[in-house]
Amino acid sequence: MGEGFIQFYRTGIKKSWKLAFFSAFAIGLFVHMYKFTNTLPGHDSLFNVYGTQNIVRSGRWFLAVACSFSSFFDLPWVNGILSLFWIGVTAAIVADIFRMENPVLIVLTGGLLATFPAVTQTFYYEYTADGYMLSMALAALTVRFSMIGEKRKSRLFLAFVSITLTCGIYQAYVSFAMVLSLCYFMAELLENRHEKPLYTRWIRNQLLIYGLGMIAYYGIWQIAMVCQGNLQPNYDMGIESVGQMGIGSVLNAVKRTIVSFASVFFVWNFLRRGLTMYTVLNILFLSAAAYIVGTAVRKSRLYVRKGHMALFLLCMAAIPFAVFIWFFTSQGIQYGTRMEQSVCLLYIFAGILAARWVKPGKSDAAALLLAVIIFNNGVTANMMYQYMHRCYEESYATGVEIATHIHLLDDGTRKGIVIVGLTPWFTEEEYEGNSGIRQLALLKSIYNNLFSAGSAPALFLSEVIGLELSYYRMHPEVEIPPVDVGNNNWPVSGGWTWRFPLASEEVKAELIDSEQVAAMPVWPAADSIQVIDDLIVIKLGDVE
Repeated sequence: MGEGFIQFYRTGIKKSWKLAFFSAFAIGLFVHMYKFTNTLPGHDSLFNVYGTQNIVRSGRWFLAVACSFSSFFDLPWVNGILSLFWIGVTAAIVADIFRMENPVLIVLTGGLLATFPAVTQTFYYEYTADGYMLSMALAALTVRFSMIGEKRKSRLFLAFVSITLTCGIYQAYVSFAMVLSLCYFMAELLENRHEKPLYTRWIRNQLLIYGLGMIAYYGIWQIAMVCQGNLQPNYDMGIESVGQMGIGSVLNAVKRTIVSFASVFFVWNFLRRGLTMYTVLNILFLSAAAYIVGTAVRKSRLYVRKGHMALFLLCMAAIPFAVFIWFFTSQGIQYGTRMEQSVCLLYIFAGILAARWVKPGKSDAAALLLAVIIFNNGVTANMMYQYMHRCYEESYATGVEIATHIHLLDDGTRKGIVIVGLTPWFTEEEYEGNSGIRQLALLKSIYNNLFSAGSAPALFLSEVIGLELSYYRMHPEVEIPPVDVGNNNWPVSGGWTWRFPLASEEVKAELIDSEQVAAMPVWPAADSIQVIDDLIVIKLGDVE
């Protein structure tokens, strides 16, 4: 029993694939284990203790399927291990695309994919991370199925399906496929393996695959919204305004692309704000990459082949725009670090060229630099997890203290809660200053307290602290009024019970305008929690 699987593992899977997979998995496990073995919720995690990820309105019509393998609960260990599995698969595919044989290069590829800051920030939203990593693997398959010289229509069709599903899970990973395609094409141009007609056919195939894939993605999205009740697009990153771009918007997108691409490597103006280890390593990397590319062009004599050289330069110029392609679809798009995983491929591409075209001593130095970058990425990831741990502890302490104050005021007649304002969270000045937070580089999803965003304070008090109002315990026949915040009917998480009602937005607005609430001090002052009529008012911060 099972001998067939063992035989397939031994003979049907290349050694390079195995090494790539296990390198990514092992390095990722060492770096992210702290996150996988602790409960470190972010604000969005409070809404996704159980969530089907059926967010068709955001354009992610295949995300629910992608996340279904791990159940719809936020299970850090399960979600984390599945995420590493898909990262390992991606590493194996990338190794296959570039025909990697050098074991050091393969290990570095797995390490870069598993530790890049985009992956770390994705684990801030770990309840959906496994789905996103599947999207990355599908993006890599898109390139693998449509390599130069591929004539089988079945493979090209699979590439079309892969890019469609990639976009249906998370649109940002379309960039991963595009950048991977560009790097692969540049590597093939340097090697000069193919005749011109094959390059032309490959370019045509890419245009068809991506063009038809985006058409299919959009069509399925519209059908899915109709099937779920004529939903309308609604996403805070601007997907609802896709296609509304004029000439001015396009020029602005070009500017944003250039600035954002530079920011991936330098984060901010380091000449004014100062250096961090992340910036120093990237300065070294960009310098090394420029030398490596120049050496590859010179040794391959690519510059003699004018047409190929033009294509090579065009591909290099296209990379930033491929990374930030969605800037050109909507003015409202805002990129987070988790959307920038495609940049990781540039580090891998530099390693590929160094292994192939640079002398051993210098290529060894390049490998050492990439290894140090991986190590620094791992350290930065654990710094983020440490901040998340501190954030959760502070939030829990805040929640318990607020609940204690409420219990002292709850005489059985209090029928609702009003939360005014929010606790402060870090500012750009704090982030860019000489605090420890600045060492987090691209990882900006750090808050001082989970009571600092949106409707999270009420949800934290209900779900995590378990705050109840005694009126509803004393009168079990009275149903707790439903709470509707942000067009989401609560409770939002499976298995949770909403334990107290929030006052309506109209009542809340009246209270905020009242002299009594205006005179209240903010938390943690003794009078920051008061009873007004039959409501308990908590003033976490001033409302502007």
